[in-house]
Amino acid sequence: MRRSSSLGRCDRNAELTPSTNRCLLFPLPELVFFPHSVLPLHIFEPRYRQMTEDALAGDRLVTIVQIRPEPPGSKWTEPVPIMDVGCRGEIVGYERLAGGRFNFLLLGQHRVRLLGEVPSNKLYRIAEAEILNDQESDRPSEPRRGELVERFRAVFQADQPLSEELNDLLNSVVPLGVLSDVIAHALFLPAEIKQALLAEPEVDRRVEMLQAILSELEARQSRSTRTFPPAFGLN
Repeated sequence: MRRSSSLGRCDRNAELTPSTNRCLLFPLPELVFFPHSVLPLHIFEPRYRQMTEDALAGDRLVTIVQIRPEPPGSKWTEPVPIMDVGCRGEIVGYERLAGGRFNFLLLGQHRVRLLGEVPSNKLYRIAEAEILNDQESDRPSEPRRGELVERFRAVFQADQPLSEELNDLLNSVVPLGVLSDVIAHALFLPAEIKQALLAEPEVDRRVEMLQAILSELEARQSRSTRTFPPAFGLN
């Protein structure tokens, strides 16, 4: 795969302020993408082949956003409704395939709140977006960091081994916001729970939510019910 380390704007022709920009949208059902995570994608639809070509010709930034669940008994029509918060990522590796298709790796960069879609003559959708930076508090990271890692290890390793890369990250000293996003990405959770975690820019609140989720998963594992998905509460 070819690689790039460039960072930039979602639309080179858009007039930007420090907090807003126009982003190339890639809506997907039941998929929530987090900053600091890597997502492999296979691109075959004409609109997203065009999106990929445009991204590769520019800053290589694409925004993944979850499609809203369909109401019971009905089916969405185009354009499908999407969530208000997504994740902008950079194409860090790609390969061209026959018929104009692509494989690429997307590295999560920022949460973004979609402010409104922008009319264009492109096959894919474009939106004006606001970057949601992590809101850190003055609270010390410890002992919360250690507790979060310990609980995550207990829950995750009950079903599968940690990869070497993930284990190294858990052993490193990274910001609590980064750690919470990596854990949220790694956990097998319902899409609505992951969306709630993605939409929360306050790191303290996100960590509290993860602690509650991990506590519930630990309790379920100890009862050996393994019922899934668990009936999580977000408050």
